[in-house]
Amino acid sequence: MRAGKLDRRVTIQSYTQTGTDIYNVPTFAWADVATVWAQQRPNRGAERFTAAEVAGSSVLTFHIRHRGVTVQDRLLYGGKTWDIVDVREIGRGVVTEIDATARAE
Repeated sequence: MRAGKLDRRVTIQSYTQTGTDIYNVPTFAWADVATVWAQQRPNRGAERFTAAEVAGSSVLTFHIRHRGVTVQDRLLYGGKTWDIVDVREIGRGVVTEIDATARAE
């Protein structure tokens, strides 16, 4: 992967346990894992009519240097929260390709 193509900053977040409440029940929240350089590639958008309103979504593919990202994580990019749909390894642990969706506001 050429470093010149990694021209966007994305933040990877993981849903982690942040402590316990007064009843000793675990509490969870999204926490930043890392902010990394990425290459962003637009895929497609979708729009559908649901419950008397139009709902749209954007789909992007991100390429980052290899990192242990799963579909349980999410990304922050461009002021939006992106849910990870699919993660693929390209090469032998060189690049991680991430497909992510964001709901259109």
